[in-house]
Formats: sequence, structure tokens, C-alpha cells
Amino acid sequence: MSTTLTVDGYDFTAHDARATISSLGAWWAQLAKDRACPPSFGALRAQQAELLARALHETISTDADAVAVERLGRLAFDAVGRGDLDPTVVLGPSLRLIVQAGDELRAAGALPATATGAVTQISVSGGGVPKRPVSTASIDRGGVAGDRQASRQHHGRPWQAVCLWSTEVIDAFAADGHPITYGACGENITVTGLPWAEVRAGVRMAVGSALLEASLFSLPCASNAQWFSDRDFSRMHYERGPVSRIYATVVEAGEVQAGDPVVLEP
Repeated sequence: MSTTLTVDGYDFTAHDARATISSLGAWWAQLAKDRACPPSFGALRAQQAELLARALHETISTDADAVAVERLGRLAFDAVGRGDLDPTVVLGPSLRLIVQAGDELRAAGALPATATGAVTQISVSGGGVPKRPVSTASIDRGGVAGDRQASRQHHGRPWQAVCLWSTEVIDAFAADGHPITYGACGENITVTGLPWAEVRAGVRMAVGSALLEASLFSLPCASNAQWFSDRDFSRMHYERGPVSRIYATVVEAGEVQAGDPVVLEP
């Protein structure tokens, strides 16, 4: 198996591909959570489960849900690791189903109305946190120019190309006495003025001249403990409310500078 896979113009390492397959259940769950999903969405999710089941020679229910996808994704992760499954069999088709699912939610009115905010800060680093502000940057399918991750174990996949967070969330943490600042927790784009509870899987955002699609919430890790007075970095976990950073795939490359508009569902 090649160490680099190109799927619809996005480059995945072998590890990226395997980890993406294991994240499919979470992705479908976050797409569906608290949304009035049309029947067409359920049909696409069932296709996702069937795709994985066929690749694994498994038998599943015809009304398979995100729980089934999560189980099958874990099995596929193991199978790829053993060399029993070529990830290209499921990776591209799975990602295309997820894009279709977002389109179905949009067409059904399950995604939020258009809202406009602004870029408050663009942040990059050579690895690790905090990321430091820059006035302008290019965004392409690989992410924000000049930025890289210290470790690729949990970062750096195409659907993690850009990490965004809300100044309102950060300011609320700071007001509670936590020594947190913009870019400290590793977000690339800090935005102001968007309804942050609506910024989650499936929504699209025009950021400067780039177009992004939100994928999965960014899970906090111990490197972020230093920004909380009690070191409880779980405060920024998505299960604690609309307080999480969000990852995004780059749909269209572009340029961004501080002060640019950020348009939710343009």
C-alpha cells in the first residue's frame, strides 16, 4: 500500500486513511445530532454502513445507524492495520457519502440560516501551542500556510486542515479567570459573531476567499491544560456545550486576513 493516498484531490498518509475510517461513526453521529434529518439522510447513512459491511464481509440490519457505522469503522480500522483491507475501497466512497449527507441536510433546511461574523485572528505555529498571530495567510487543501502540527498521531488529516474557534467562547473562559488567549489552544482561525452552537459538522463557511466545510469537533488534549486555572481542559469538550473548537475541510482554497468576513452557510 502506498504511503500517500490521493482521494478526490486530498492527500492522506496511510495513518490518516486508517484513522479517518475509524472516525466515520463519530462523523455521522455529529451530522445527525439534534437535527431533523430527512429520510434521504438515513438512506445515505445506511449506504455507509453497507459499504463498510461489504468490505468486511459482515451482515448488518438494513436500517443501520451511526452506532453500526462506529462499530464497523472500528473493525475496518483493525482490518486495515492487519493488512486485510485496502483503505481505498472505503475511504473515497465514505467521504463522498458524507458530503452528500451535508447537501441533503442543507436541502431539507436542517442546517442554520446564513450568518456573518469576522476573522479576529489567524494563528500558525511550527508545531505545538500556542499558535502565534499572523495578519494574512493562504489556505489550501493542506491547511493554513506556515502552520504544522508537532505530532501527526491525532492531527493533520484533510478534514482537520483548518481549526476554528469562537472569541466569545474564549472570552468567557478568560472572564472566569483562565489564562487563555486567542490561538493558545491551537485554533488557526478565531472568529467573532457567529452563532457558535450552529458551527458544527456539515455546515459551510466562507472565510475570506476560501470555502470550508465543518467536519468534526476538535477533541481537547493535555497540551491545553496550561490554559485553564484548574488544568481541566475538558471544559472545552463538545459534550460540555457549544464550547468546542471545530475542524474543517478546505472545499475551495483562498486567502484570508484579519478582519475578513466569515459567512456561515453562504
